[in-house]
Amino acid sequence: MRACKVTALLLLCALLGGCTQARQVESVAFAVILGADLTEDEGIELTVQIPKVGGGSAEAQDESGGPSDYLIASASGATFTDALMALEITVPRDLTLTQVKLLVVSDALARHEKFLNFAESLARLDQSCASAYFAVCRGDAGDFVREQKPVIGMRVSLGLLAMFDHHKTRGYITGANFADFYYQGVSVFSDPVAILCATAQEAPGTSSGQGALDGLTPETVPASSENENEYVGAALFRDGAMVGALDGLETSLLNAVSGAPVFFNYSLEGMPVSLQSHGLSGLAIEEGEDGRLRVAFDLRFNVIADLKAPPAQALRETLRADLLDLLAKCQALGVEPFGFAEHAALRFASLADWQAYGWRDRFREAEFDVDVQITLTDT
Repeated sequence: MRACKVTALLLLCALLGGCTQARQVESVAFAVILGADLTEDEGIELTVQIPKVGGGSAEAQDESGGPSDYLIASASGATFTDALMALEITVPRDLTLTQVKLLVVSDALARHEKFLNFAESLARLDQSCASAYFAVCRGDAGDFVREQKPVIGMRVSLGLLAMFDHHKTRGYITGANFADFYYQGVSVFSDPVAILCATAQEAPGTSSGQGALDGLTPETVPASSENENEYVGAALFRDGAMVGALDGLETSLLNAVSGAPVFFNYSLEGMPVSLQSHGLSGLAIEEGEDGRLRVAFDLRFNVIADLKAPPAQALRETLRADLLDLLAKCQALGVEPFGFAEHAALRFASLADWQAYGWRDRFREAEFDVDVQITLTDT
């Protein structure tokens, strides 16, 4: 009995004494953006953006919205692990990546053979940033991180989330987080995509004459603001490296084929219309008598005419041609980012049978039967 009382007393003292290993918020550096670049000697350079903590709380400091309220720190190493260790030494508080909202890598790193090792190291971190949006930046990722500023009075972290939510709805980006991107990349099904971004320092002086999203990339957005970072388009990956990119219109159509309900601007021979996708239906993936793969599906759009109702048949044919161009582009790059593989794999009894089928090679040679259905709505 006495032993039980002593044990209970010791436990009570431990509870009252608190946890000596706990860290106070003021002692932690919560990175909100992490950038990664390939150095000239093929090492890794990491750059983080961290809210400063001053007289008030981190929340209050972050609300003020000024660039001076954020610390930018960079460090390099032969590997991701080496660079992270150097970064932890440089940052004056305990660095954590658990609150990262955006992970951005340079185009050079994304296309390099070292990218796969970088992604694997990041995925295995104890301080996971798996929920962060994943983007590929044209140019230097460190410069991109330095350029990211608060907008319209919001903290950088909340501003990014609000912007990505808006951009996904409008079809400008794919909206993949790092966890989805990574596990899609190591799977044996469809290929992963990432957000495409860039710092656009000067708005184009003249209009391209194309549709609102046709040919639009983050470098060519015809606008300017205090925050020069733009997000539009998609980066395509195969076998652990970036192999190509999609412009704004192609990304919107990719979202529509993938089943995302997006609302985006379109142009029919200069006539502006707004399209709202209503998902993909009737997906059938079969082999013809010649052994060639045939992919058939219906894609439905609600069409809102901005000025007058467009000719329905012409719009249907133009949309279908754009969709077939997108499918052909992905075939030429050897990527399948639409989610077709997951559907095709359902008829195989085992993973081994599916892998032996050779989906990627068959998709390269596939034929498509696409039916575009539209419903016209006057404004």
